[in-house]
Amino acid sequence: MNKFLLVLIVFALSSCQNNTKEKGKEKVETVSSEIELIEMPEDLEEISGITFVNDSLVAAVEDENGVLYFFDIAKKEIIREFTFAEKGDYEDLTRNGNDIYVIRADGIIYEIANFAAEHPQVTYFKTPLKSKNDIEGLAYDKENHRLLLAVKEKNLNQKDKEHEFKDIYQFTLDNKIFDSIPVMRINLKQIEDKFKEDGLTEASKKFLKAIGNENINEIIKPTALTYHPTNGKLYVLSAGNNFIVTLNPDGSFADITRFSGKEFMQPEGIAFNSKGELYISNEGKKNKGNIIKLIK
Repeated sequence: MNKFLLVLIVFALSSCQNNTKEKGKEKVETVSSEIELIEMPEDLEEISGITFVNDSLVAAVEDENGVLYFFDIAKKEIIREFTFAEKGDYEDLTRNGNDIYVIRADGIIYEIANFAAEHPQVTYFKTPLKSKNDIEGLAYDKENHRLLLAVKEKNLNQKDKEHEFKDIYQFTLDNKIFDSIPVMRINLKQIEDKFKEDGLTEASKKFLKAIGNENINEIIKPTALTYHPTNGKLYVLSAGNNFIVTLNPDGSFADITRFSGKEFMQPEGIAFNSKGELYISNEGKKNKGNIIKLIK
């Protein structure tokens, strides 16, 4: 296993527990981590989204073909494939019991019902979202029995000031209805302010410089999201700057986790197993795609 520095920058809101303060200011904590790297076969070089079927089996999609892959982590091989749609830009997926949902970048949701069956039933649902919104994150919210869809580029309401928010929308599974009003908003100014409140340690200086860019919309690019199996928090992966924004169950900002290393070539997917262990999938570019397990 390779060692990497995993910088955990925590700015807890008043509603969060375990606040750590130093001289009246919130403290920046740093922890180290190891990783376990699992290289992908050629078919998953362009791996985008991942979700766990069980702790040894991952379902995955890649961003060129409408194929659902089942990858055995222990055997390090694809054990099953299922073609659910034509070629397209498929970005993320999530599981609800016996059903798997896949999101296409233009906002179309595919439901693969009873995915373990010999002939799963596939249904798709159109939403008002388009390719310009670039939807790359999809998560199942068990508490509210809904899907959450994260915008990577433009919010649905073009009047929104996109340098201030990145929106997350809901698709309710009881009635299969998409809500055009965001249920959560990643407040970019709030993130910036939290860094300013800190004593500008070396860890935060670099990031503060990045988010001080005039086009703050370019700083956070949600490519995947998932819920932690026990703490109820939503983890939003952002490519480019390699960090994870964690939101509380009510959508409020919780913390930021930064990670680094050449193996994180293009972070596209994020998932937890039942033990709460975090995995990130990376598109291969010129190298093999991979799935990385973060070990604290």
